[in-house]
Amino acid sequence: MKSITIFTSILIAIGLCAIQSWAQEPESVANSPFDVSEFNAFVKEGKWDEAAGWVDDAIQKNPGSSKLLSLSLQLASRTTRAQPEASAKRMSQLIDTWCSSPSLTLESARDLQFATNMYTMQLMQKERGAEALELARRSLTTVSSMGDTARAVRRDIESNVARLLIGTEKPQEALELMRASIDSVKSGVDKGTDDLRDLVKATNVFSGLFDEVSADEVNERNKHVENLLQAKLDSPSANLADLSAYVSLRSVQLSEYTYSNPSRGIEIASELESRIKSFPEPTDAGEMKQWEGFGKSVKSMLLRLESSMVRERLIGTAAPEFTPQSFVGMEETSLASLKGKVVLLDFWAVWCGPCIATFPHLRDWHDAYADKGFVILGMTSDQGYKWDESNQKAVRGTNVSHDEELEMLASFRKHYDLRHGFVLTPKESEYNKQLAVSGIPQAVLLDKQGVIRMIKVGSGSKNAKDLEEAIEKLLDEGSKPADGVIKKEKAASGS
Repeated sequence: MKSITIFTSILIAIGLCAIQSWAQEPESVANSPFDVSEFNAFVKEGKWDEAAGWVDDAIQKNPGSSKLLSLSLQLASRTTRAQPEASAKRMSQLIDTWCSSPSLTLESARDLQFATNMYTMQLMQKERGAEALELARRSLTTVSSMGDTARAVRRDIESNVARLLIGTEKPQEALELMRASIDSVKSGVDKGTDDLRDLVKATNVFSGLFDEVSADEVNERNKHVENLLQAKLDSPSANLADLSAYVSLRSVQLSEYTYSNPSRGIEIASELESRIKSFPEPTDAGEMKQWEGFGKSVKSMLLRLESSMVRERLIGTAAPEFTPQSFVGMEETSLASLKGKVVLLDFWAVWCGPCIATFPHLRDWHDAYADKGFVILGMTSDQGYKWDESNQKAVRGTNVSHDEELEMLASFRKHYDLRHGFVLTPKESEYNKQLAVSGIPQAVLLDKQGVIRMIKVGSGSKNAKDLEEAIEKLLDEGSKPADGVIKKEKAASGS
């Protein structure tokens, strides 16, 4: 059961960004013969039943229209919160329609991929893993029948199937599937049907899925594509696309090193920065903008790595006391009053998808450990959001008062069935800076003496696993921190 929860967090973290970018693209039916202005008006006003009636009637009159089916998918994705059951039913019907189609277009195959990712995520949240896996495999079979025309879509669905296999405790099957997938890309590179960017994408996916269970193979595959790219960049035929692929590969590696080995990450980032600077300046204005963007991206990575180094130095020191502005869903408290308990400071915000991805873990940990002396404090501040009751979500407002923000947070907490309370610190507070919060979610774990024992940034499964193990260990410890931590704390204070 726990593995399914962890999988769900990974997929939500990935899926939320995909949902937002997809929904913000131009209407896929813009060039169709249908007048969709009425549908768009219904969607804009949140009249979901009217929008559903319009698109269902249009599909009945024009069965099989890929444009209308795409529009129906847009409606399903927009209503996942407001009408979750109707949204799930619509996605299920769309997937069945596409999988039953004798001739699928590439556009419809992409829609099938999106719908499959969305719907299987919902099924996993409901712990219906076997059903999600069967559905994803059906979609994969459908797209695979299209041959090389839809090979990019097929590989994306293969990645989803692999995640589902991991989530349903079939890691070896997932590994074999992704080995075949990445080897197919390697073969395509050799034949000239795929390029190095395809191999980088496949390698990055493989790394993300199996870095914990097959680290040696991940390193070997990373090294292989790294050597290919370096050789390409050193050749006279190197172009900006090759540099882009190299930046993509290194960026994923840096994301991992940011939290696991920041000093090594700084070395890699510095090498990448040199590689970008040594690349001939493009003469095309568009390519010049992209090249300059690479440099800015590396500088941003270096800043994150330096922040991570600061977080490392915080481990073993006493956590500073916070100055609260307000509390939501809990009694007033302080770190001093929580001495003797293991405390998790969870830095988050209502607009943060990865933060929301951690909620299943936070609920589980509260239920499992609260009566053993474990406390979670959700650390946030005014973000200018109100609660949209009709759509059951937080939305950005204008001139939102502090009291309105508190009301929104109370509704938000209830909606997500959170057990822990929130601490709001003033906007001008330096508390986030004191704890080197440069990205959220950030979890700061304190022992019974209020000493920082672990800091994790992000919502991945490895972070969740490491935090839970540390929580259990700290709860079993006595009232004093370990000797090594005491020495570090004294050294930090200069005593």
